[in-house]
Amino acid sequence: MTTVRELLNRLRWDAAAQARGVVIEVRTRERGAERLAVVAFESVVEILPQGVTVAGETFLPYHRFVRVRRGPEVLWPPAEGTAP
Repeated sequence: MTTVRELLNRLRWDAAAQARGVVIEVRTRERGAERLAVVAFESVVEILPQGVTVAGETFLPYHRFVRVRRGPEVLWPPAEGTAP
């Protein structure tokens, strides 16, 4: 199975991976309430072992990632029963 970090690095460095339009959905907390935030892949500044840094120096740990998608296509996590 491909890790989310491997996917993000592929999107960053492989021109054939087509990073345009990719978004990351992450769980965030505001005033104690959890919500789903959508972050454009273009705003990712650094891909680190434990998460990513986005514009504004905000760190997003991988355990808060819900999915990575391009439009309706889910890139991560892979659907159950599919080859990795």
